[in-house]
Amino acid sequence: MDRGSLVTTLDPLRREVGGRVRKLLIERRISSLPTEAIVSLDKTPYVLLLTSRFSRGFDAQTYVNELAFAEELAVRGRSFAVTDDPSVVFGKSVIWFPSAGFVSPRLWDYSRQVYQFASGLERQGNRLLCSSVETAYWENKAYMHHRLDEVGVLTPRTTILTSENRESVEFDMEPVVIKEEHSAGSSGIRQFETAAEARKFVTTYPFRPTESLIMQEIVRGAIRDLRVTMVGDTMIEPATYWRTKSPDALSRPEWSTTATTYNSLVDHGNIPESVAPLAADCLRQLGIRTAGIDLMWVDDDVAGKPLLLELSPYYQPNPPKPERYDGWTYKKYKESPYAADGYFAQQHIVLREIAGQLLEQELY
Repeated sequence: MDRGSLVTTLDPLRREVGGRVRKLLIERRISSLPTEAIVSLDKTPYVLLLTSRFSRGFDAQTYVNELAFAEELAVRGRSFAVTDDPSVVFGKSVIWFPSAGFVSPRLWDYSRQVYQFASGLERQGNRLLCSSVETAYWENKAYMHHRLDEVGVLTPRTTILTSENRESVEFDMEPVVIKEEHSAGSSGIRQFETAAEARKFVTTYPFRPTESLIMQEIVRGAIRDLRVTMVGDTMIEPATYWRTKSPDALSRPEWSTTATTYNSLVDHGNIPESVAPLAADCLRQLGIRTAGIDLMWVDDDVAGKPLLLELSPYYQPNPPKPERYDGWTYKKYKESPYAADGYFAQQHIVLREIAGQLLEQELY
């Protein structure tokens, strides 16, 4: 056996072993599934679909979400079934989370694959959190902006570009960002100082069939944004925070987003009172039960009207960082998820509050 064949053979084993280690670390720091509340499928209307097992080697982040929801069901006396086989789930209320390796093999339009999976579960008579209607917003920026326009939500000036309209669209925004249709975080985002540079890029861009690009004016004078996490009419305070560009990022000539990937500063305080009712109204108009919503203000002036950058019914909240990690950047903190009081442990607390609100408001 040559070296290449040996590596290929060992890869699945390494993923399996690595997954077991990650699962044990989570259960050591947080907890395991509350087995006392778990019953067979025929004994309960509630099902936790363990999509964390769909990924090759196990998805730790998704498992933290699953644990939080399972524990909130248990403390409210709701028995539930767990399974990683969606083909056996009919006529149930199902909680599920798309994981990093949810779709395999993965197509370019993977968000459509996830939407079709949700639709398929609903065709089996199930009620989902999140539903196919809600899942349609997940990493599908073109659809999201179409819906935001339909309900009149205020956003930065935005144009949807396609291979059919790129010659006729006016390029009169600058500076501007162009975002790929299916992407998360800061991936798939390009910044252009001038409209001419943006036009040149779009003119030669090799559009895939049905693909759109999102061209959006950069919010003038803004160096921070606000992530608002909502469940129904309730803002989840420990999952609502400012992300401010670091002094280092601001000193560089290259433009960057406010993502913690670029060492942005995270602050959970000083949240304007006006944002919760605004965000709740947005969710009602769109028919979404929970979402992470990113807002930004021109010149960072919170006395003005906020602009909605993006929203998603699936999100990973950044929890408050414990004092013992004051000397760490938030990026470093996220990169140490299994530490004592680490990212996963603190995130689990916040995710339980989110799950609790979904249950208290009878949204699931």
